[in-house]
Amino acid sequence: MARNSRTISLKDGYYIEILPKFGGQSVMVRRESEEEVKKLMVQYQKSKNVNYIGEVKDGKPTDPSKRKRKSRR
Repeated sequence: MARNSRTISLKDGYYIEILPKFGGQSVMVRRESEEEVKKLMVQYQKSKNVNYIGEVKDGKPTDPSKRKRKSRR
């Protein structure tokens, strides 16, 4: 089965990426405010690896250098 090669455009908002501890597929989650994203990060940090993507405007991250990896080791 062939995969679709089109790019994905992201909605405006704040994004985090959630990864399982022992491999698997990641999930990107969007929220409207930065406070909501921070609460969600704290919730998922206990059982998953969490990457902070940042704010997205016009389909692109506003500052890609702000990407942080939050994981509990």
